Amino acid sequence: MAAGTTSSSQSGLDAAYLRSLFQGAGFAILACDAGGMVVAGNAAAVRLFDRERVGTAGIALSQLFPPSHRSAVESLRKNCQETLESIEYQLEFEKGGQKLVYAVWFTPVVDQDGSVRGVSLWFRDITKRTKLQRTVEKQQRLASLGALAGAVAHHYNNMLCSIATSVEYAQNMNTMSAMRRALGRSAEPLARAAQISQQLLAFAQADHRSHDLCDLTEGLLYFVDENEQRLRSQHIDLQLEWSPIPMRAVPREHLHIVLKNVTDNAVDAMPAGGTLAARLFQRDDGTVVLRIRDTGKGLPPEAMDHLFEPFFTTKGELSAGGPGCGRNAGLGLAVVHGLVGEMNGTITASNAEDGGAVFEIVLPPSEE
Repeated sequence: MAAGTTSSSQSGLDAAYLRSLFQGAGFAILACDAGGMVVAGNAAAVRLFDRERVGTAGIALSQLFPPSHRSAVESLRKNCQETLESIEYQLEFEKGGQKLVYAVWFTPVVDQDGSVRGVSLWFRDITKRTKLQRTVEKQQRLASLGALAGAVAHHYNNMLCSIATSVEYAQNMNTMSAMRRALGRSAEPLARAAQISQQLLAFAQADHRSHDLCDLTEGLLYFVDENEQRLRSQHIDLQLEWSPIPMRAVPREHLHIVLKNVTDNAVDAMPAGGTLAARLFQRDDGTVVLRIRDTGKGLPPEAMDHLFEPFFTTKGELSAGGPGCGRNAGLGLAVVHGLVGEMNGTITASNAEDGGAVFEIVLPPSEE
């Protein structure tokens, strides 16, 4: 025997030991040959499926899975054998009237000479973990809703108090001009209330109109065409750079609200005019990026962690025309964050090295 090697019997890894290890594993394990035929299954696999199916000679691996998963399982098995890399897959199915969720690992089985013998599948029950995760997500949504409701109530209370004070003051005026001035003070809080209501309504209606889809490039070009003249009248040069990308379906209303709110915040950041540049492109990994940059004064560092919070504003920097306030009353970027999330994307904010704010929307590779 060569130096540095140990026999199976010396290390305790004899056939009986390996068989016990295989059968007693807490995971359900299936083994199949290079052609996708099941050759073995441990005790946990028999309990998960059934003894007759697992023990049937010549049964195809995909036949053990629900019909809706068979095509994906066969594709993953072949991919695992070709790449020699482990692949994780999540499986949901019903057994005994109970909905189960399993994480399935496809692992290649390779001989010492490098030849592929087949694939092993390891099943881990994550039903409880998935339920707990959904419960946490639900609690987070309720907490977010509570925070939003509290913020809305706070803002409306302040605006109503301001309106009530102006009306009461007007009632005590003896001249028509003084009365008009007093009532005029209520115009600003009324306009703010209308803006907040419009933002909330747009956010709610977007969920109900999400079935109206458009191509991302088409929707962006349409938005630019519709708003170029308006921005030019405000001394803002709207520039668009886009590379041809595969057709990407997105909810039309979602996209319109996202572009409008980001654009409006950029306009507020450039009261004297400037340049608003948008760039659309696709990365090598298939993700689609929409980058929008303005030439305003940029984002204060202390505001970075709060930009997408509902009704986030600060006195001075932001309230004077920066992101997070202005015409959107602190709700615009929160709406954008929510709608981009509905499109399974992410949005980040940063400052450009030579000045101005940059908002980058990243959408994952298309599943189609």
